[in-house]
Amino acid sequence: MYDYGWNDHEAPKDAHSAPSIRAAGGGQYSEEWWLGRLNDLQQRLAAVEAWQHNVDARAEQQAAKARRGIGSSPQTDLAHLRETVGRVSDGVTAMAHRVDHLEARLRQAEVLLERLRSAGVRDAIATGEAPSDMHRRHAQIKERYQRLIDQDLRGLAKELCPADGRQWDQLAGGLQAARARAVGETVHLLFGCAQHGTPATAEGVQAALAHRGYATEGAELRLRKAVDTANGIVRDMADVDLPASLLFDVDVTALAEGEYQPYNRQDTGVPGFLVAPAYAVQGEAPEHHLKAFVFLAPGEAP
Repeated sequence: MYDYGWNDHEAPKDAHSAPSIRAAGGGQYSEEWWLGRLNDLQQRLAAVEAWQHNVDARAEQQAAKARRGIGSSPQTDLAHLRETVGRVSDGVTAMAHRVDHLEARLRQAEVLLERLRSAGVRDAIATGEAPSDMHRRHAQIKERYQRLIDQDLRGLAKELCPADGRQWDQLAGGLQAARARAVGETVHLLFGCAQHGTPATAEGVQAALAHRGYATEGAELRLRKAVDTANGIVRDMADVDLPASLLFDVDVTALAEGEYQPYNRQDTGVPGFLVAPAYAVQGEAPEHHLKAFVFLAPGEAP
């Protein structure tokens, strides 16, 4: 009698002896339990494969002896060979059923494990313990948006509002506020068109800024770079299945400290006007948004 690597009472009688997907998904069985079951099934399958190798080797030995005429007589060896082939045939049939059953159990265990992992990931994302790939992609876009506002457009504003322009002194807040407003108007021109499905163009943004009195001559390279960056941000936002938006419609005077980032970093005061909107991902808690850039006007801090 050949040993298949298990006792009959250990072998499952049918596929229904495994816990159902509903039971596993309901938390009655832990992932560690399923990993243990999966490891046990893999070991049993390995035992079956080892037994098959043994049987094949014995059959080959008997056949080789018969070919070489070794043994008491060809008739005796042939009888032994037939007996061995019969046992191999029966064993292979039984083994095939066992292997099919074990493979079915393995597939079921893998499905259940994957569902358990997926449920765990969804729970982690929902509770904020782990981000999804979509959240990570939005995090990368947020970084580009931050650099555009905080670096590229600051440089552009210095060209749009040169320090020798006397007209800036006539505005509330002076040159600093004028440059912040230039950034705010540029942001609207760059991203406002996207709300209507039309990408911004360097020529269109330059013409609009020139019409509003900004010094656009010599700023073409910075403008073109800003337009390309903004259009890339808009495209990438649309490519992520998890929607995100720029929150232009906000009352900055209603924002509490900590709900915005001061555009004029070194100053204190009260929120004066919006420079650039917050970047908000759908379903994300407000504290995880890239906060709006706000110019602080002189006054008591909130």
